[in-house]
Amino acid sequence: MMRMNLTRFQPAPPSAGLFSIFFLTFTFSLFPFSSPALQAQSSTADILQVKFFYDAVEFEKAISTGREILSSGQTFAPDELLFLHRYLALSYYNIGQVDSARTHFLSLLSVDPGYELDPVTVSPKIIDFFKDIKKDYQALAGSGPGPAYTRYVFVEDLRPGAAWRSMILPGWGQFYKHQKTRGYLLGGAFWGSLLGTGISLLQESAARDKYLESSTPEEIERAYSDYDRWHKTRQAFTIASAALWAAAVGDALWSPYSRASLAARPEGGVLLTLQIQF
Repeated sequence: MMRMNLTRFQPAPPSAGLFSIFFLTFTFSLFPFSSPALQAQSSTADILQVKFFYDAVEFEKAISTGREILSSGQTFAPDELLFLHRYLALSYYNIGQVDSARTHFLSLLSVDPGYELDPVTVSPKIIDFFKDIKKDYQALAGSGPGPAYTRYVFVEDLRPGAAWRSMILPGWGQFYKHQKTRGYLLGGAFWGSLLGTGISLLQESAARDKYLESSTPEEIERAYSDYDRWHKTRQAFTIASAALWAAAVGDALWSPYSRASLAARPEGGVLLTLQIQF
């Protein structure tokens, strides 16, 4: 009776093409929908125009441009909000509209309560005015009726918590960030791939046993072919599962998401909601 030992016929490794497919799958799925570089939060050139008009002593143009940008529905980073409210406040002060200047300084302080004006570029009179506003800011924030201003309240960054959740359960982190579509896609793909790994592992084990039990050359060749096919399939599913797990964690940790920067309405003010991409 002829019998071949399994060690003499080790399954061939997956082809380079198969590895390339899963490498590309991992690369693109790690950033599956967008990147911060492709999602411009706002037009930097437009924002810089406010400073340009201010430096040119065209305060009315600086004000109209700044107000138009703030009401445009764009998304803003905290630094951009500080920049806009700073130059709006300075412009209003320079045309004698002190109340409006105060309003924008208060909005600026709601973004960064420790903000300081540069004494090199700002006159001492405005700095003293700002210091008085800063002293009163905490009392104004906790008081009842007062000057109407846009108050920014930033929520906690969800990405660190999303990352460890996706480490435990791929897709969970995306749901934690309120990105259900990503959660379904990444989580579903991972668990589907993991299920495929389990099924192919069982099939590989059964094919291996059948190969070991084969006796004739025809049976051995046929059994080995089945075993080799399931071995490669199991390897492919294993690679895909690992890649999708890494993609879910990476997406939860690094991908940008929208969150409200403001949901406060002062007495007599208008509710304004901006979205900040992180």
